[in-house]
Amino acid sequence: MSRPARRDQLLAAAERIVRRDGVGHLTLDAVAVEAGTSKGGLLYHFVSREALVTAMVERHLADFSATLEAAMADDPEPRGRWTRAYLHTTAPLGGPSDSAAATGLLAAMASNPVLADPLRERYAGWRQQMARDGLPEADAMIVALAADGLWMADLLGFAAPTGDQRGQILARLMELAGSSAADATVPTPDTRRAEAPAPDRRHSS
Repeated sequence: MSRPARRDQLLAAAERIVRRDGVGHLTLDAVAVEAGTSKGGLLYHFVSREALVTAMVERHLADFSATLEAAMADDPEPRGRWTRAYLHTTAPLGGPSDSAAATGLLAAMASNPVLADPLRERYAGWRQQMARDGLPEADAMIVALAADGLWMADLLGFAAPTGDQRGQILARLMELAGSSAADATVPTPDTRRAEAPAPDRRHSS
């Protein structure tokens, strides 16, 4: 197996643990067992738990960016294209499809804020793209911040809007992002987030 493929296999094993058992169970020993490898083999790719979590964040961001680019490719209207794609990717109509892993990563980053550095860097780049999207910058910011808020509400179970109410909110945001009322469509689910986060039953070093 090639090194990149083995690395992806280890990251997938780590995500399964977070999704199934909670971030408190994410240890190097547990990942080695889950992936069917030795701890030495795991340490070859990730020298610490922090390095593993950082790689998980970067993998999540890469998948998100790929979905964002695909949504942009499907949008024929240049003005507001990035903002609409961000809304589609971040706040789909049916809610996220894999929030358990994302919730665990948030918990890990909260315990060590340095682990969120890749996310901070990516957000800075996204804000620059938003400013070049052809919309009034305040409108684009409102859409992006609303999308982030919906994602967080979904992730943490904070009474996020669903059904017709969610559809109406998303349609209004699409209008603000440059779609006409007649053309405004609501996002469909992506493949990176879920509805019920896995419980964090204990903490491990």
